[in-house]
Amino acid sequence: MRSDISLDEMATGLSRLADLSTAVPLPESEVVALEEVIGAPLPDEFRSFLLRFGRGVSPGPLLDLRWIVEETQGEREHFQEEPEVAAYPWEPFPVTRDDVRQLRRLAAEGADPTLWMDKPSPGTMFLCSHGCSWISMLAMNGEYAGTVWLTEWGEAKDMYWWPSAPWRDVEPSGRLHGGWSEPVPFLDWYMRWTQQRVSRRPLSRQPDLP
Repeated sequence: MRSDISLDEMATGLSRLADLSTAVPLPESEVVALEEVIGAPLPDEFRSFLLRFGRGVSPGPLLDLRWIVEETQGEREHFQEEPEVAAYPWEPFPVTRDDVRQLRRLAAEGADPTLWMDKPSPGTMFLCSHGCSWISMLAMNGEYAGTVWLTEWGEAKDMYWWPSAPWRDVEPSGRLHGGWSEPVPFLDWYMRWTQQRVSRRPLSRQPDLP
């Protein structure tokens, strides 16, 4: 699933919001090394983003690549201890069009649009932490490859998933970014989040004039 904007359009949009000189492109060798840790090719748009913008631009959100590696390795060790809940990035991402239609239907009915998967989702990689146990995951393959999903990391027997929308607040349901029902491709996801962060950034106070 591709974003509504291209990488060049994103660069133009980001240049109006942030300092593009803060973006340090990731060398091809480091992108390949990340893919080797994850064990699967990165979705095209996300890979292109890393090669052009690296971790991102300031004051937009910055990706913590070290955290991604550490969480991936830690999860792999956990799966060795509990193989019954194992799910790997190279396996098929299970969300289907029917699942997305269900999310839309729940949202239209005023219900919380979430998917229950009862364990870590295959076909995903760690993307970023939003604090506490809230984690955004990137779909690696399938029809929704490159889209970003949120889960509350906890007991594997009680895991819910929903589209990540970090430009939203906590909903009355208590779910972070709750209420959003449409899968969001990575470039759109990063752009919208950057716009929200910049819009909420406090303006610098001008000195009082005599």
